Amino acid sequence: MTPMLARPSGGADDQDANDHDADDQNIDHNSGGTMTLHRHRSHRVGPVLALFAAATLLGACGTQAAPPPAQAPGSFDDGVGRIAMSADGNQHDEDDWASAPMALAILAHRDLQPNLVHYDYNNHIWDSSQDHVENMTESVQEGGERFGFDMSRFFDDTDPQRLEAGTQNLVEEINASTEDDQLSIVLAGPIETVWMALNAADPEARTHVECVTHGDDSFNQTHGAEEHDGHDYEDLIDLGCERVEIPDQNSGLGPIEMDFWDFLTDSGDENWEWLYSRLDLVGNGDVSDAGMVFYVITGEEESDRSELKSYFQSGSGEATSE
Repeated sequence: MTPMLARPSGGADDQDANDHDADDQNIDHNSGGTMTLHRHRSHRVGPVLALFAAATLLGACGTQAAPPPAQAPGSFDDGVGRIAMSADGNQHDEDDWASAPMALAILAHRDLQPNLVHYDYNNHIWDSSQDHVENMTESVQEGGERFGFDMSRFFDDTDPQRLEAGTQNLVEEINASTEDDQLSIVLAGPIETVWMALNAADPEARTHVECVTHGDDSFNQTHGAEEHDGHDYEDLIDLGCERVEIPDQNSGLGPIEMDFWDFLTDSGDENWEWLYSRLDLVGNGDVSDAGMVFYVITGEEESDRSELKSYFQSGSGEATSE
């Protein structure tokens, strides 16, 4: 049994496009801001925000906050709802190697593993850098296993069969969406794989899905259409997905000196230490894409790393894996 993180309430696509063109060797896979609130966001996240504010206040006073009420391990939290994630990391965005496991840690800290119903990664389906694929796959696969997620819901888009299975899985989750059971899709990479699923899904169900992005006209939002004759964020909105654009997360969760994250290694928790190693691999402390997951479970649009640190250090809740 491997210890896991505790409980309650998180990438950088702003590099110049010319920098993205200088990546390592390529593998061709083809050959094989304005804020729109979630319709039900207020009742979902109000209690969580109150608990988080209390924990932050107590921390500032030098008092350890008591752990908030937590879901029983393995139970679905309908106050948060279903979450899907789609990330690249196999080309261009090295920060995803850190943001991806950080996002998983954020969910695991509140025992929200059952709420993650879909995660496709390496979603830059046009080409890859081999070392990017290896690093992103390790971050997602080992992170998922360490933090107790159902790995049958994880899909590597560089594998054509897994890409097909992942698309079908996401279609099914979209089709299950209703006014009272919405799906939040966190867009941490190019739009294409999510567009494929939305386009194949029931038009009425699409209207009960929110597409969460950060920034305005960012690389992830536009890259597929501009560079690969694919699709962009506006194409998702045209299909009926609800627009949710939170501010650019780089200001609060972007690059910083690595010593900020020393609390992870100082914790004595082997999973936190492993998480630090993934940040250290990138080397700049950038976990900006994880801010979207933090938003989905808390409603906090402009989180910063100090809030994230307080979130992790509030509560106890050591978990175990099978």
